[in-house]
Amino acid sequence: MSGIKPFLPSVFLFLLLNGLFMFFQYTLTGYGFSMQVLVWGNVFLFGLSVISFLLQQKAAKSTSPQLIVRYFYISFLVKLILVAVMALIYAKTATKVNKASVIACMVFYMVYTFIEIRMLLKAGKQKNA
Repeated sequence: MSGIKPFLPSVFLFLLLNGLFMFFQYTLTGYGFSMQVLVWGNVFLFGLSVISFLLQQKAAKSTSPQLIVRYFYISFLVKLILVAVMALIYAKTATKVNKASVIACMVFYMVYTFIEIRMLLKAGKQKNA
């Protein structure tokens, strides 16, 4: 799990989503999405994904499987708590909460988490082989 190669799917997802947001900006706005919430939510989730990736790289250097699992759960819980805090801050500070954009960001969170888990499973198979 060394290097940046395992992290490339998250980078591609980030770039793809931001490109789609810019390309379909007027269509998404017409459907009731907030471009600010979508773009900043994606940036926030990508930042969390970078932090999680760095934690996973640190854990991958260890020979202890318990440490790898511990770091995975720590990164998962930190991401979950930070996403919940950001959603609460947005709900308290926004004049009108854009529910469609918040739900879309929740889907992005699940996709980033799926990519992270898939990356960890591949790294575990390569380490055991």
